[in-house]
Amino acid sequence: MSDVIFVKGCTDIDQLTQLANPSLNHSNDRMAFFYNPPGDSQIYHITCELSNDTVDPLSDHTFYYNIDDNNFYQLTCKLISHSLIVQFLNKKIYGIELKQVEEPQQEYLTFSKFQRDNLEFHLKGFFLNRLTQKQINKSSNSNDTIIAQPKL
Repeated sequence: MSDVIFVKGCTDIDQLTQLANPSLNHSNDRMAFFYNPPGDSQIYHITCELSNDTVDPLSDHTFYYNIDDNNFYQLTCKLISHSLIVQFLNKKIYGIELKQVEEPQQEYLTFSKFQRDNLEFHLKGFFLNRLTQKQINKSSNSNDTIIAQPKL
């Protein structure tokens, strides 16, 4: 079995715009964000939600993480091409679209076993810290709430 697989990733500006729509990605049992793990130059769109046992067919990688017997999370990861990030930033920040002159070709991204393992390792650490902090905030009687913290 090969150490590297080719994935479609997110290579379409409309798809990236939809992924980045906060109203679709944040709810009480779901959160989404962009992530660049240490040791990897790739950027990923991550969706985390309480497990519903359905796998997103457009996901490049899906794994599961449980912090205790009651909380079982599904994390879906989609690679984002660097050229798409440049297009997205230009469109959102400067209001310009840089179109390719020739017919766009399907771009495939490489996703190695190291990248998958590294991504899972760092995301598990991120969520353990994030969810532990959330539990501390819930049990606290103070009004020191982290407002920017997404709900899970």
